[in-house]
Amino acid sequence: MAVFFCSDPHAFHGNILKFCRRLVFMTDADRAAFLAREAAGGDLRAFRVSDESVDNMNHGLVANINARAGRDDTLWCLGDWAWGQRGDYLKNARWFRDRIACQTVNLIWGNHDERSIRDLFHEAHDQIQIRVDGARITLNHYPMVTWNGQHHASVQAPNIHLYGHVHALYQKEPQAAPLKDAAAWPALDVGFDGHDYQVWSLEEILVRLRPTLEAFEALKRERGQFDPFRGRGEARRPATELLA
Repeated sequence: MAVFFCSDPHAFHGNILKFCRRLVFMTDADRAAFLAREAAGGDLRAFRVSDESVDNMNHGLVANINARAGRDDTLWCLGDWAWGQRGDYLKNARWFRDRIACQTVNLIWGNHDERSIRDLFHEAHDQIQIRVDGARITLNHYPMVTWNGQHHASVQAPNIHLYGHVHALYQKEPQAAPLKDAAAWPALDVGFDGHDYQVWSLEEILVRLRPTLEAFEALKRERGQFDPFRGRGEARRPATELLA
């Protein structure tokens, strides 16, 4: 049994195909029309993808999930499960869930999730901290600056934060991260848009975050702080240095 993580599938959400440039799922005609309008600086808000492209996305995400997360594994989705208007929402969410082979699927509530889909999941939380193979992991749909026990984070004893919501923005544009020391922030967006539309294994996550955890340990040593993201530990430094 293994544990996998993902976020922001947005099943049945046509607009996510254009706003997050999910070009791989678009039909040839949709992709050509989208790229032409984008290149011309046209209004993308008025562009509508076809139902066929939406169907391609839904089936493509299901296939990618099932290729990695088996029946006896556990899958955590960190929000924004599905999309739908009025009476279609629950039907769409159920369609997507029913086609995933993994029996234990847990949900972290996202901003597009309605509580009516609670019974589709084994567990559902606004936020939770779990332990997997020695790693402490705080799960939230939204990125957080700091979390419980973050100051204990190290390569040997990871204490990390997984999130979604921003659709790989900080991976694509690191300068957009609203943190002074983002390179030492042991957190990762596990959304589909930043991982070739695949779920993440814990091994992949820890490999990706190892340089960040190393930088976090170095930052603590450099500043003489045990929790640099909250400024804790400065009182142990000489007053003259603090006033400099």
